[in-house]
Amino acid sequence: MRAAVVTAPGEAPVAGTFAEPELAPGAELVEIVAAGIHPVVRSLVSGRHYGSTDSWPKIPGVDAVARRSDGTLCYTGFTTDPYGTFAERAAVRLTLPVPDQADPVALAAGMNPGMSSWLPLTSYLTNPEQASVLVLGATGSAGRLAVQNCRALGVTRVLAAGRNPDALARTAALGNCATVSLDADALGDAVAEYQPDLVLDFLWGPVAEVALTALGTRGLANVAHPVTYVEIGAAAGATASVPAAVLRSRSVTLRGSGAGSVTHDVLATAAASYAELIASGAVQVDAVGYPLDDIATAWADTRTDHRAVIVF
Repeated sequence: MRAAVVTAPGEAPVAGTFAEPELAPGAELVEIVAAGIHPVVRSLVSGRHYGSTDSWPKIPGVDAVARRSDGTLCYTGFTTDPYGTFAERAAVRLTLPVPDQADPVALAAGMNPGMSSWLPLTSYLTNPEQASVLVLGATGSAGRLAVQNCRALGVTRVLAAGRNPDALARTAALGNCATVSLDADALGDAVAEYQPDLVLDFLWGPVAEVALTALGTRGLANVAHPVTYVEIGAAAGATASVPAAVLRSRSVTLRGSGAGSVTHDVLATAAASYAELIASGAVQVDAVGYPLDDIATAWADTRTDHRAVIVF
């Protein structure tokens, strides 16, 4: 079958052929319609991701919109290495129906980045209308969707942090939120003043260190409200120091949002509701489609104002 193929760690995929996938028990064969080139896809084939394996060559891709044997569309994923979703067909262990009016390219572009914040938002905010949320890295695809997800859930106090002022302004227009630059002093002051209930961090590294430090409190007279800090991405660095005083001066819960952080059942339930949200137009997903033969151009498209999608 036709597929994008990666032959070694860190290599870019090329259009070629690959053996047909074998159906293991519990798997279903689907025809791929559209698959997004997400940062996690790049990280997996680089060999640096915690989910990377040493089997080469392989087909990249973690999720897709596909067509089932009955002709209906589904959101799908959970292939078995060395198979991914950048191929004409895939044997998958997840098939979720999608709304009839859904745009397959928008779903392929938006489900992965949007779910990264949708899961923690719906899991950790019991009263969204009364909550405040800080989004670190709000100018990329995932960050823009995080701000829009807050709006869709009724969160009225959102602070969006980003480096590019023009991109940050575009994000603010999507979510009607306050903004702050990633300058250490400005970010530290804004976080200390804003005091979020939930932090969605797509950056980690030095940015996380500034934010975590700003969450600390001084004095013993008052007990600060709890904060849930969710690490989602590591665009600014793979490691961050957590100040000891922060963990003692207030109740801080540090969590992660990724494929291994929730059960498949929880993920499936959240994905079904998020597909409905995208299909309804409640969140704006910016995508650019590329045919498989243009995989080199698509792979090189790392602009943050949209998500590149392979279309079959």
